[in-house]
Amino acid sequence: MKTLLILVEVFEDFLLKDIREVNKKNMKLPENFKLLVSEQELKEAIKNLGARLNQEYDELSVVGIMNGSVFFFADLMRELTMPIKMDTIVASSYSGTSSTQEVIFSKKITKPIIEGREVIIVEDVIDTGLTLTEVYKYLLTLKPKSLRIITLFDKTPCHPNFPYPYESIFKTDDKFLVGYGFEVDDLYRQLPKVYYIDQK
Repeated sequence: MKTLLILVEVFEDFLLKDIREVNKKNMKLPENFKLLVSEQELKEAIKNLGARLNQEYDELSVVGIMNGSVFFFADLMRELTMPIKMDTIVASSYSGTSSTQEVIFSKKITKPIIEGREVIIVEDVIDTGLTLTEVYKYLLTLKPKSLRIITLFDKTPCHPNFPYPYESIFKTDDKFLVGYGFEVDDLYRQLPKVYYIDQK
């Protein structure tokens, strides 16, 4: 079994590396895509976050908000060394580059991993805060021991009245982000770096 797991990990690393190389060589990006955070910066920041969480928790439940947090969620989970339980929520208030001002849940929690446990919500960005507000309120109804929000990015000017505590790795102004889970009409999520769209 141990040998099989090692082979699976090696294959995953090879596959991800191959996908990134294809992206670098063949995907032509629009000229208005401007680099914001490099692949190395993402790796280092997530590694540091994982090390800090390993010091703070003995066990944990982690909820990823899909689809935007898919790579952040997966990479952070691989940095955690304590026993963890995980599930995902699919919720969004965006269509294209504009907020619809209405949160739609396509999937809610399906496992008994919240009640009485320390829980972290993992999200790609806090923008208007609309999606995170609804997700937070929903998870509170499931009676966690504690509930914490961690986002990859924080668009600070966009949510002056967000009612819940949160923490973010990177801060930015009101830029539309692309890559590493961020998308435009569900495109470009797989890019290993984060870009912003220059709308000038």
